[in-house]
Amino acid sequence: MATRTFIFWLMATLLPAVHGLRIEASQDFPLGSEVENIALRPSGSVLATVYTFPHIYEVAPRSNSTPKLLHTFANTTGACGITASSTPDVFFVVTGNFSFQTFSPAPGSYAIHRLSFTKCGRPVVEQLAALGTIAQPNGIISVPGTPYVLIADSLGGFIYQFDTKTLQLTTYFDHPLLKPTRSDIRFGVNGVKLSRGFLYFSSTNQQIVARIKATGAEAVLAGSPEIVATSTPVDDFIVNDLNGDVYVAESEPNNGIGFVSENAYGSVPVTIAGGPNTTVLMGPTAAIWAKGAVGKTLLVSTTGGFEQFFTGNYTGGGTVSVVHLD
Repeated sequence: MATRTFIFWLMATLLPAVHGLRIEASQDFPLGSEVENIALRPSGSVLATVYTFPHIYEVAPRSNSTPKLLHTFANTTGACGITASSTPDVFFVVTGNFSFQTFSPAPGSYAIHRLSFTKCGRPVVEQLAALGTIAQPNGIISVPGTPYVLIADSLGGFIYQFDTKTLQLTTYFDHPLLKPTRSDIRFGVNGVKLSRGFLYFSSTNQQIVARIKATGAEAVLAGSPEIVATSTPVDDFIVNDLNGDVYVAESEPNNGIGFVSENAYGSVPVTIAGGPNTTVLMGPTAAIWAKGAVGKTLLVSTTGGFEQFFTGNYTGGGTVSVVHLD
């Protein structure tokens, strides 16, 4: 029986997706854990936030690795966006209260924290500021060489700039493509990235990824974005800094990674891993590059399936998966 169980586990964790790419999954996070966002430590291990609990985990990017609970945030119900700072092994994390039953945030509950590691590897967490102006913070990204962090507001439909030194929060970018357009599940701008001289962003309700020329350090950004991907159930995404290709974490019903090459901007992403009617990537939420593997290896966080969070009938935890592109 033990041998048969091992074989079934091996098939599940190493089974190539329907499109031929090899995918390796970590063990499930604890039951009911919606793994929301991920960031890479200098060691190559992954920091993962959980939005259904106020937890941050560390997990090795390999098959069947066990998530290790690093920190539990006080006075909040979940952790969402995380980004590496310009200082090695220092990160910024956003926390707040979000109901998956009503799919709505508790305005005024969000805050941003600094997470750093001592020489012995112990995490040290400091709350920097409340984010009361932002209705629903989501994706965040550090601006290289500056104290700034850009924060997406999915409900308000803005991108804010937060100065981690002065703790000032200002509106950085306002545009119709950032706004939520549905009356039930209101999710506008979601993921934000800086790459190749552009600010890239996803807009979940509008089902697009777009970009606009930017450094992230401007006091206010203005202009007309260019559509990069369309007709996609996008959550977050990652850009290949070497060539501009975009890899999209597509939630249900697609449950996969969509691909748009730099010379095909404006098109519908092509599914290259996972996909409808598969379970290898259930509810992708974010994607980053593995250490030293831009264009070669993706790390993808998943929810384990969104429906369980609506119903409260939990069927599993999220995962961090390794997707080999070559």
